[in-house]
Amino acid sequence: MSHLLKLDTKNFFARAPYQSGVTQVELERVKPLMEKAKERLLLEWKTGRQGWLGVSDDMVLLKYITTCARMYKKKGMKTCLVIGIGGSDLGARAAYAALGYGKKGMRLVFAGGNTDPVELYRILQDIEPRKTVVNIISKSGDTVEPMTSFLIVRDFFKKKLGKKYAQHIVATTDMDVGSLHALAIQEKYVLLPVPKNIGGRFSILTAVGLFPLACAAIDIKKILKGAEHIREKFILEKSFDNAACVYGALQYIADFRHGQSIQVLMPYSSQLYETGKWFRQLWAESLGKKKNSSDDEGVGPTPVAALGATDQHSQMQLYMEGPRDKTITFIEIEKFEKDMRVPASAKDIPSLSYLSGVSMTRIIHAEREASAQALRDAGRPNMTIFLRDISTESFGALILHFEIATAIAGCLYGINTYDQPGVEAGKRAMYALLGK
Repeated sequence: MSHLLKLDTKNFFARAPYQSGVTQVELERVKPLMEKAKERLLLEWKTGRQGWLGVSDDMVLLKYITTCARMYKKKGMKTCLVIGIGGSDLGARAAYAALGYGKKGMRLVFAGGNTDPVELYRILQDIEPRKTVVNIISKSGDTVEPMTSFLIVRDFFKKKLGKKYAQHIVATTDMDVGSLHALAIQEKYVLLPVPKNIGGRFSILTAVGLFPLACAAIDIKKILKGAEHIREKFILEKSFDNAACVYGALQYIADFRHGQSIQVLMPYSSQLYETGKWFRQLWAESLGKKKNSSDDEGVGPTPVAALGATDQHSQMQLYMEGPRDKTITFIEIEKFEKDMRVPASAKDIPSLSYLSGVSMTRIIHAEREASAQALRDAGRPNMTIFLRDISTESFGALILHFEIATAIAGCLYGINTYDQPGVEAGKRAMYALLGK
């Protein structure tokens, strides 16, 4: 487990005075602040103010989630329709794209992330209600997008299944209050908890993300094991030796000291593209804040989700020669689950003969390394996360790595990492337009 995840930061530091990378002196200066940030995170966990560091400890909930998923599989369910938005579904989307589903697992289908009527219509045409379990995820039950989709799906299931429709619904919500909780009690849905001390964008490793993954026959216990490994490293290591803490600190310095406020995450794996979208919300919604009520400008970086090698051909020109306002984080998979080779017959094509017999793993590694080297030579800061593989353990490790990095960066910015007042303001305006 010691090498699930490694961080290589050498290309992030300035190699000459004219370059735009962070300096070792700047990192040294924030080390005391990093230690204070780590102490604050551990205190928040110990006092119960924030629970996301402890998600791997709740074995009772893990067993209950597993039992619920197994029950629906025994009933012959082939599809799990996940209805949520933002923190309520991006995590499950990311994990499902990365890990797929087991031989005895259900197919996951996602709705509620938009109010696009065509999208929902096509989903309903594609599923068989008798063989589908619906997982509606909303802490309050008042979020417009998922609840709009859910009310339409609920009506669709009522018409198709009659009185049995409620047996197909699992509500992941607040266990004490809220519109969805009240409806779930009234209609006797299976209930799963959204923890009170874990915000949506930090909730992927709770029932919010784990129930759909259990339905897909993904080993959720191993996901938590990978996360626990990162947590133990965080506890035992000094913050300036810890990969997650260093990641958060370097990105903070790049933005705050060098104006590199656009921060690109570029995994060299199609399986991790959805993880980039999950990270985009985590980073943006956690760190984009006013420091106080009189702060007109606010702080926070702008995350960009890219994909290697695809975006070498669509964005790398900008990263190489455009404004020096960006950092790039690559993710390289050391060992892919499968590999393929260019056939030896390629040697008969003179211009492509150099590819004869070469594996795709070697090619994609070379593409990542070449991009990193070219950016380094141009004085553009970049770093690489090396992930051992895309397994349940490695995925869990990557998730907690980013969550810790986000919390550390939030402390360094001096903001509340866990609220989202800007989002709430938009919701209030929307409710007014819709007549609420």
